[in-house]
Amino acid sequence: MTTDHEFTITKVNIIDGQPNDRGTRLLATFTLRIAGLGVTGCCLTERDGIARVQGPIGKTAGGHSAVTTILDPTLFRAVTRRAAQAYTGLTGREVSDE
Repeated sequence: MTTDHEFTITKVNIIDGQPNDRGTRLLATFTLRIAGLGVTGCCLTERDGIARVQGPIGKTAGGHSAVTTILDPTLFRAVTRRAAQAYTGLTGREVSDE
């Protein structure tokens, strides 16, 4: 598990989408910079009043899933909190991250 949680959130793009059929709303996309990597296309979503992050999700030309996840629960929590703070700072709208 990761113990070094030094990371940066950059290139935040505010979306403020409408809820989908499951009630999840896309708030923003962002780039996560960590350990020499730039993970572009991360998402900040909100469902049932709680914000959470997820890595990029997509499909290859052949239809295979391409998914990035944050496995370390402490890092997941830290990225969620920082992304929610960035969203609030840019929009002035508070979101709960827990």
